[in-house]
Amino acid sequence: MKSIPASKKGMTLIEVLIAMVILSVGVSSLMLAMSRCLAVVRTARNRDVARGLIQRVDIENPIESADMEEFSESGDFEDTEGYTWFRETLRVDEEERPGLFLVTTRIQWSEKGRDAFEEITIYKYTPDAESVTRAF
Repeated sequence: MKSIPASKKGMTLIEVLIAMVILSVGVSSLMLAMSRCLAVVRTARNRDVARGLIQRVDIENPIESADMEEFSESGDFEDTEGYTWFRETLRVDEEERPGLFLVTTRIQWSEKGRDAFEEITIYKYTPDAESVTRAF
């Protein structure tokens, strides 16, 4: 049986360098994918918190149907830093649809140096007291 000379055993320097390049490209791709996944998770968490805060604004600052009018209001949250809220109520069309209002509630925060927000818009119908009494 022939023995393999010592110079033919193992990998050459070029083979090792190519293997290291392939390995480093794979690892850096995995790191990039992981950082993007973490950013998506952070954004999803912020949006989930904002949806909960929209409900909280509606509970803590209800809009009374009896005295609806155009207005805007805003504030922040004592226990949730970095989030602010803004709500605007506008009449839709007084002549065609009396008593119909458009209510927009927005929660705003800063994410990676940019402003981000979650917003909900609803219609609220509050018929005038005169039209309600005339209908009966």
